[in-house]
Amino acid sequence: MNKSMTLTGLFLMLLNFGVYSQELKQSNMEEKYYFKTTVQGDLEQVKEKTEEVFKSKGFGLISELPMHETLMEKLEGVELRPYYIMGFCNPGYAYKTLQLEENIGLFLPCKVIVRDNGNGTVDVVAINPAKAMESIGNPDLEDVAGEVTDAFRTAIDQMPDKL
Repeated sequence: MNKSMTLTGLFLMLLNFGVYSQELKQSNMEEKYYFKTTVQGDLEQVKEKTEEVFKSKGFGLISELPMHETLMEKLEGVELRPYYIMGFCNPGYAYKTLQLEENIGLFLPCKVIVRDNGNGTVDVVAINPAKAMESIGNPDLEDVAGEVTDAFRTAIDQMPDKL
């Protein structure tokens, strides 16, 4: 093997690693503050399934904001596809976090977005609680935030691809 072929091979390998590294960085950015899945199906069915899956993880739906309706009502000429912000809470976790951080209510309930993509698919996007809790700077929250994050990640992973 001659030197130029070796250098060319090394250059191509480094170039591929750079592309792979950028793709990895972008995929990690997605999980930085949220978890996401896309479901093929009807928006209302996906909302019901989202509530069912999160309930199976111990979380109850305590709020639902039709963001698209609110913005279209308040802003003249604005049109948005259906976009719901659903607030989920687990009383046990909420109580634990309140014992560790009295202002944690600013982060409660944990948010999940259900939005219609307009093409027969619906995105379900859940906050990554551990990343949100990092901004508080209270290391005592790490364990409970990790538990909630695991439950949220599992819930998103358990959403079906199609309804």
